[in-house]
Amino acid sequence: AVVSTQSRSRNLMLFGLKEEKGELLCDKVAQVLLELGEKPKIEASRIGLIKSKDKKQVADRPVKVTLTSSTIVQQILTRARHLRSSELFSKVFISPDRSPEERAEQQKLVLELKKRSNDEPDKRHYIKGGKVCSVDKIVV
Repeated sequence: AVVSTQSRSRNLMLFGLKEEKGELLCDKVAQVLLELGEKPKIEASRIGLIKSKDKKQVADRPVKVTLTSSTIVQQILTRARHLRSSELFSKVFISPDRSPEERAEQQKLVLELKKRSNDEPDKRHYIKGGKVCSVDKIVV
């Protein structure tokens, strides 16, 4: 399990990156990371089976990106929220590469976050350190 955790620490997952026939995936991923001010050496591959939502549209598969160090991964994850304001990549989300157990735990946290957001809309909720935290919204 330790080896798995160490190798995962050098990986990122990208969601929402449009999938096209004959795409140059490493170039696409490099463009996303350049938007965050990073230009690391990467390896990228689509994961999962090609599934179609309906007959016409194909769902975009996630991209697994492997970098040279876990430090670069942390820098990118810290800046990942800036993609929301990007014109080209506002629908792209970056997350750490998680084990199935970690994904299940994260899913529970997100569900709790959504529930709290509905129950207490006057507060700002976020996930930090494996817990859902709440603070009063600052009205400017």
